[in-house]
Amino acid sequence: MDEKALKIFGTILVIFLGVIASLIAWCLGGKDLEGNARETIRQMLNFEISLIILSLLSIIPFVGLVVGLVVLITNIVFGIKSFIAINNDAPFKAPGYEFVK
Repeated sequence: MDEKALKIFGTILVIFLGVIASLIAWCLGGKDLEGNARETIRQMLNFEISLIILSLLSIIPFVGLVVGLVVLITNIVFGIKSFIAINNDAPFKAPGYEFVK
């Protein structure tokens, strides 16, 4: 997979596919990229894994609606921010626990 496709797959497509998109991008060559592109894809993978764990709170009545809405909005916002950062070759830091080093 070429670098441009990896950048798109690992950033903006997480809005639609979630952790699957960033995991595929990481496994198909994101870890072999250099500089800010590698770091951005890694940050998005960690962020998506953190969102999955946070989404488990959505099973709690009444809290789940709020948590689900927050997860949806943050996924869209950070997907767009990471896409802009990776295209401008700028550093990007997403909130979340560091699962992938």
